[in-house]
Amino acid sequence: MEVRKLQTTAGGTFMVTVPRDWVEKLGLKKGDHLSVEREGNNIILSSSASVSPERRPLEISGFREMKMLDLCVTAAYMVGHDVTEVVSGRKMAPEQKRWTREAVEHLLGLEISEEYSDQMILQNFIDPMKFDAFRMFERFSAASIAVLSDSVKALADADPSLAQDAFERGGDSTKNYRLLYRLALQCSNDKRLRVHMNLPNVTSAVVFLQSVRELGRAAYYSMRIAQHVLELKRRPASALIDAIAEMARMAASMQEQAAAALMGRNVEIASAVIDRLDRVRKLNEGAYLLLFRERDEESSMAISQIVRDIRNIASHASALAEDAALFAFA
Repeated sequence: MEVRKLQTTAGGTFMVTVPRDWVEKLGLKKGDHLSVEREGNNIILSSSASVSPERRPLEISGFREMKMLDLCVTAAYMVGHDVTEVVSGRKMAPEQKRWTREAVEHLLGLEISEEYSDQMILQNFIDPMKFDAFRMFERFSAASIAVLSDSVKALADADPSLAQDAFERGGDSTKNYRLLYRLALQCSNDKRLRVHMNLPNVTSAVVFLQSVRELGRAAYYSMRIAQHVLELKRRPASALIDAIAEMARMAASMQEQAAAALMGRNVEIASAVIDRLDRVRKLNEGAYLLLFRERDEESSMAISQIVRDIRNIASHASALAEDAALFAFA
């Protein structure tokens, strides 16, 4: 942060100086035009000049496992860096190059643009101005609900192939989540992108980012349910399946309505979603009681995790509804 004194001109208007290094970094020069806008209690100066892409150097010499490299590459991508320079103080090991390629495969729009013995340059080729954040949010939510629905259907029908398909689709949707999170975070820093995405101010961008995170958590648990169905040794009793299916329908409906409340800025719908969480808790207790009566040790752990994950989806849907109420006033 820089502090500058507000001054006046002979004509009675006001002016303020701008730090020289900021001007140089933005590639501005005397005579260039800046946009001046008021946003709440702030005055925003914007430049239309092209800015060098955000770059992130990533030193991996000390990395001994893929998890660390994947986490760092993903984090650099999600916070908005367009170029990530994966470098090593010495020649990169073959496994480090393989890990980098695998990390890139999980991120939409990121490609390896240059490769050398001691570094790999990762370049993001996605133009955020070509996306509709709300449409992406809606489609991501619908895909998540479909994974949940198919996972429970696979449980009821004892269909491992459907469970495997749901699990793989859930894994693929992670790419969409990371891209949506990246776009939402960029909106909080870029006035023009906020306008394009129909986010009126920084507050709305921050609340939208929170909403994306809640939806991402719900999608994760939908995928995990499919995984737990694959772990079952045998089909549970019909009464238990029916209880799980009812609980899943309630959670899916809550998530769908919470997403609709956010996009429609509808506090009434958001409130109704939050009120339904108590019903899910009661269904959760009933499912656990049936599980206890069944006394199937081989399947009890997987079933218990399925019930818990459905409850978590409902909890994140409720949190998403709270975000929707905030969004209505942002």
